[in-house]
Amino acid sequence: MIERFTVENYRSYLKEEVLSFVASNKEKGSALPPQWYKEIDGKRILRLLLCVGLNGTGKSKMFSALSYLRMIATDKPEKPDNKPEYRPFLLDDKSRNKPTVLTISYYIDNVPYYYKVAVSADRIEEEVLQQVGNPPIYQRVYNEEKDTVAIKFGQACDLSKKDQRTLVSNVIQNSTVLSVFGALNLESSILRQNYDYFSQRISLVRRGEQSLADRLQTGDQERDKRVKKLLLKLLKDVGANIVDYEVDDASVLISDLVKSGAPEILIRAMREQYPTGVISHKNLRFIHSTAHYGNKSLDSGLESFGTLNIIRLLVVVYDIVMGRKCSCIDEIDAGIHSKALAFIVKMYLSIAEDCQIAVATHDLSLLGNPDLRRDAVRMFEKDENGCTYIKKHVYVHNTINFQKKYSKNLDPKLDELMAKRELFLEYRDLVSEFLMELQELRNVKK
Repeated sequence: MIERFTVENYRSYLKEEVLSFVASNKEKGSALPPQWYKEIDGKRILRLLLCVGLNGTGKSKMFSALSYLRMIATDKPEKPDNKPEYRPFLLDDKSRNKPTVLTISYYIDNVPYYYKVAVSADRIEEEVLQQVGNPPIYQRVYNEEKDTVAIKFGQACDLSKKDQRTLVSNVIQNSTVLSVFGALNLESSILRQNYDYFSQRISLVRRGEQSLADRLQTGDQERDKRVKKLLLKLLKDVGANIVDYEVDDASVLISDLVKSGAPEILIRAMREQYPTGVISHKNLRFIHSTAHYGNKSLDSGLESFGTLNIIRLLVVVYDIVMGRKCSCIDEIDAGIHSKALAFIVKMYLSIAEDCQIAVATHDLSLLGNPDLRRDAVRMFEKDENGCTYIKKHVYVHNTINFQKKYSKNLDPKLDELMAKRELFLEYRDLVSEFLMELQELRNVKK
C-alpha cells in the first residue's frame, strides 16, 4: 500500500506536492467505519482518496504522474539511444531544464520501502531504492563530468556479485536499474518484490481500454464466475432489473464484407488486423426480469450509459481488491447516479484489504456522505502561475457539512460571475456577431 507519493516539476506541478494516503489519528465524536484505513506500523493508511477540484486543476495529471513513475520503473527502453519521456512544467523559463523528481513511500507485506527517480530530457539523473530506516538497497547516480552512470549496491541487496556486474553493464543513461533488472533473468528476492509491486500493483484505470464483454469473459472461468456473482448482487441491490448476462463469441468473414460492398480502405485495415480473414468479437447481452413478460434479453448497446458504467466500475473494483492494487480512477462518477455511487464506495470499503483507490470526481454529493472521512479528501487548486497545489483536512469531524463548506470555498469567483447578468449578455452579443459574419459570408458566395 502507498503511504505518500510526491511530484515535482511534472506538467502542472512545479514545486513538490504530496499525495498522502495517511489518515489522521485525531477523531472528534466520530463513529466512522474502520474500513477506511489499514493500520501499518502505527500509521493509518487510507484505502480510498477522493480528489476534488475544478476542471484543469491537476487531478488527472497527478494520476498520470503515478502511472509515469510505474512506466519509468518497469519499462526498459527498446533502443540505447532512446531518450526518456520527459514531461516538465512548461509555464516558466527554468523548469524545462530541470529534472522531474518523483518519490513514493509504500509497503510490501507491511515492510516500508522508499523509491526515488529523477528524469531529465536526456537521461535518468538519479534513482534510489531502500527499506525505510536502512541504507539504500541500491543507489544510481549520473556523473556529469565523466558522463557515466554509477550504481552502488547496499548490503540489503541480495544480488550475487556476478549478477550485480551484469546489471551494471546493462544499465544505460536512459534506463532505471529496476527496469533493467525486470528485463534480465537475475535472482534477487528483494528487487523482484519491488519490480512486481510497480508492474502489477500500481495501475491507472482509463476508459475504453478493453470492451466490457472482454472484461466479463476473460477466459479465466473461476474469476469470471466470481465477478458475475458479485455483479448481479450489486445490480439487484441498486435497483436494476438485470438478473443475468451472456457473452457469445461471434465472427464475420472479411470476404463477406467485400461482397457487401464495404469500402476498400476498411477492407485493407481489417486484413491487416485480422490476417486469418475472420473478424472475431464478443456479443454481450443482459437478461432483464419483467413483471408481465418474463425474462427478456437485450443487447448491451441498448443499456443506459449509467448502467454500463456501474458494471465497468464494479469489474474494476473487483480486480483492484483481488489483485491488492493501488489504482487511480479518473471521473469515477461518469453517468452514475450519486446514490448508486455512494453505495459502490461503501461496498468497496467493506471488502477492501491490502488495496487502495484514488478517485477524481466532480460529484460533490460524495462530500456530503455521512460515512465520509474528511481527511480522505484531497482538494486540488491552481495558483495564478498555473501551478497545482493540494490541500487536505488533518482531522475528522462529522458535525460540519463538508460539502457546503467545500462548495463555498471551491472558487468564489465563479459564484460572483454567475450573478453578473451583463456577462452572459456579452456572450449572447458575441454569438450574434458571429452569426451576422457568417450570413455576410454566405451572401458574398451567392
